[in-house]
Amino acid sequence: MFNTTGFLSKDAIDPKTSIGQYVRANFPNMKPLQAEYKAVAGDLVIDSMGAHAATVGTAVDLIVRLILEPDETPMSALIFYPFEGYRQVVHELAGFVGRPDDRELAARAAWALALCVSAHRAGAAGAPFIPSLVGSGNFTVDTMLDQADDAAVSELVALRELAEERLIPALSGPYSLGPTFDLSDHGPGRRYAAEADLIADGLLIDVKTTLAPKNKVGLRPDVLKPVNVYQLLGYALLDYSNRYNIDRVGIFSARYGVLTEWPLDRVTSVTSGGSFDFPAARQEVWDMMQQDFA
Repeated sequence: MFNTTGFLSKDAIDPKTSIGQYVRANFPNMKPLQAEYKAVAGDLVIDSMGAHAATVGTAVDLIVRLILEPDETPMSALIFYPFEGYRQVVHELAGFVGRPDDRELAARAAWALALCVSAHRAGAAGAPFIPSLVGSGNFTVDTMLDQADDAAVSELVALRELAEERLIPALSGPYSLGPTFDLSDHGPGRRYAAEADLIADGLLIDVKTTLAPKNKVGLRPDVLKPVNVYQLLGYALLDYSNRYNIDRVGIFSARYGVLTEWPLDRVTSVTSGGSFDFPAARQEVWDMMQQDFA
């Protein structure tokens, strides 16, 4: 039986799931990567200003995507409702993010899009706000732009500027934004929810906005958690057909302004403790996912 939460991001965290067990069993040696990450980690640049952390994280991901491809409205924001009126509002919000003549407007629009993505991920029962707006006829551009408070706007403006300075210049195309994989593509063959942040010319990147815990002197030096690597390896393993030619993996720590990347074969050899047959591992994961769900 394939034991899953239904989401790769959650399975990477949960050692009881099939993917969670697989990555822990095959890639147990995380300390060398953690040491390398610590050696290049920057100081905290942008602290939390009190905005909802998960929504900030989703919004920053959307901002990066729309900086790179301003004409490509993220499907994760569009998909919750198929109605043309809903999609028109989402497209207009995405346009504000992708071409930000007004930084505050762009931040408000990114927050609004993040609420749409969160509603899709949680479903109507888990996130009733967007469905209630749609049902009452109040899902409008102006209503959605009003949802971000001052803390959210300030954080997103600052995080965007840091990404534009330290992430965007380091990337080159072709880009795959919000990439899905062979068994997580939207459609009748979908068995699993797995959508990475972005792939830039073979570099699979996870954009994270989490704050590291305070140390003894009250500072927050950035740290690499094993689950961050598990998630990246999980996405790479799901690319069964090698559609994206992933040869490197990396993390952009958005509050610290640091992009850390490694060759994929080095990550697998270091964390597995020896040479690692990645195509064979992809086949194992593919076969595992053909099993009935637990």
